[in-house]
Amino acid sequence: CLAGVGLASPALAGLPCLNPTIVTPAQASRESSTRPTISWRAVAGASSYRLQLVSREPEGRTLASIDSLVNDTRFLPPQALSDGLALVSVRVTSQCPEGTPPAPSPTRDHRFLIDARAACAISGLVLEASEKRIRWAPTIGASGYEAFGYEATDGRLLFRRETSEPSVVPPAANAGPVVVAVRARCGEVFGEVGYLAY
Repeated sequence: CLAGVGLASPALAGLPCLNPTIVTPAQASRESSTRPTISWRAVAGASSYRLQLVSREPEGRTLASIDSLVNDTRFLPPQALSDGLALVSVRVTSQCPEGTPPAPSPTRDHRFLIDARAACAISGLVLEASEKRIRWAPTIGASGYEAFGYEATDGRLLFRRETSEPSVVPPAANAGPVVVAVRARCGEVFGEVGYLAY
């Protein structure tokens, strides 16, 4: 009877403590949710799993860092992992009983992209010359907007405005051409930027 128990237990049978395969989100996928559920296949003999996650902007700024023990085969992040665009690296390692041989090789990081900008995009951006006002179509779910004006030849920032309305009045006319960039904020997400030159 004890021999049967030994065969069933990875620790007693000498089987290595394998790390799980992450199922969702898929490797190298593009997700629109800022809090995607991460799930993996169960590993025989594992009592729990250690999940390590880092979410970064493409420019390198860390948006979220999580190191947590999980008793299930799925994990819902307690916070948004992105404010629009982020690369997420996840590693899940099995926590097995003492004496269990380690996995033959370290776990590779599982990576996916979060891009939630499309759901909060700017459209219909126009300059109304008669009113000297820049307008755009209201973005569904937007709590506010940011507008930036740049000198077209050297990229110098000319103005930055925040507004809750889908319009903004730029400062007095600049001598050279101006590029305006407008983005909406929808909850924790900054949407795709709309551009206008005048």
